[in-house]
Amino acid sequence: MDWLMEFSGVIARVFMQPFIYLFLLLLLLSGYWRIKKDRQHFGTKVYPYFHETKHTWSISIIIGLILSILSIGFGFVISIPFALLLGLVMLIVAIGNRFSWMSAGYTLAIASVIMYFLNIYGDDYLPSNWLDLLDATDLFYIPFIIGILLLTETWILSRIHHDDTYPELVKSNRGKYLGQHRIKKLTIIPFIALVPGGWIEPFAEWPLLEISGQSYGVMILPYVFGLEYIVKSRLPREAASWLSKRVALLAIVILLIAVGSYFIPFLTVVAFAVAFLGKELIQLVYRAAEERRTPYFRPAERGLLVLGTLPGTPAVDLGLIPGERIVKVNDITVENEDIFYQAVNQNRAFCKLSVKDLNGEVRFAQRALYEGEHHKLGILFVRENDSYVQEEIIEKQES
Repeated sequence: MDWLMEFSGVIARVFMQPFIYLFLLLLLLSGYWRIKKDRQHFGTKVYPYFHETKHTWSISIIIGLILSILSIGFGFVISIPFALLLGLVMLIVAIGNRFSWMSAGYTLAIASVIMYFLNIYGDDYLPSNWLDLLDATDLFYIPFIIGILLLTETWILSRIHHDDTYPELVKSNRGKYLGQHRIKKLTIIPFIALVPGGWIEPFAEWPLLEISGQSYGVMILPYVFGLEYIVKSRLPREAASWLSKRVALLAIVILLIAVGSYFIPFLTVVAFAVAFLGKELIQLVYRAAEERRTPYFRPAERGLLVLGTLPGTPAVDLGLIPGERIVKVNDITVENEDIFYQAVNQNRAFCKLSVKDLNGEVRFAQRALYEGEHHKLGILFVRENDSYVQEEIIEKQES
């Protein structure tokens, strides 16, 4: 009965934690700025709010269950002060609206290092009971959690779809507009762990468990997990594959160091340093490679390169994906957008495209067009001029 009472209160206590509200705030802010940028570049939003969580929930639930079983099975205890410290670190790194810093290689490593030094030098800054509760969180287990969460990042990257990334326009050094894609994901991993009973005993509604003579509560730590990368010189799935392999290697190295820390305790701190510096190294090498290579999404010499498609438009039914090149519309060769839309408007009831796919082979896509559908098929191109708002104003004035 005690276990039943404990787990019945676990879900309700999730909403007492700041992680949930940080997650929602980040999603809302990210969606707001993303849609604002879409309207500036494309004249409409591309994806709705909360799209950053797409294709993540099944992974987060599976990883959450794995972490929960391991933490309870091995007796991993998270103190409330450590959870608050982790939440503070997440809040600080989230200020810049860059989900790349929400990786466990940064947040958990930074919070753990801070806790390590507080335990050594914190007597003059924190109450003794806080230090005792901070010390209740065994740092030995955290590198294992970091390694598992980095493998989670690898898993998400390996499952990136063409509709998971966000098309953008950026101005080059020569003043021309180029296309890029942003891989950006945010989710919550429900992580169940034990909490020292000494911190929660004042709360009568919070039942305690007795394990080996010690009292513990059960808490869901809704860990906020994010990743973000900008893709300029290759297709998004190619970039995601490159990144996933490097992050997987880093995760394996951290897990091996974590195992070694059982024999040499100081290796725990080494694992935190490797996690932080390893993520930084991957980011630096990736960005340097992106800057050296020729941009992929740029105005094409022949045909029109697809930067993205709008959901629910004919472009989706036509099977167009980023990186493909439209060479003909209704048997008319197209070299720019003006010719493209003239060819589309020649037959508003039917559209036939000749498309050069990612393998360089030409395929045909055709579809009936219906009244009220997107008048530009919902295809996003890289343009010489990104002033879609000005274009819409001119069209309204002409009509």
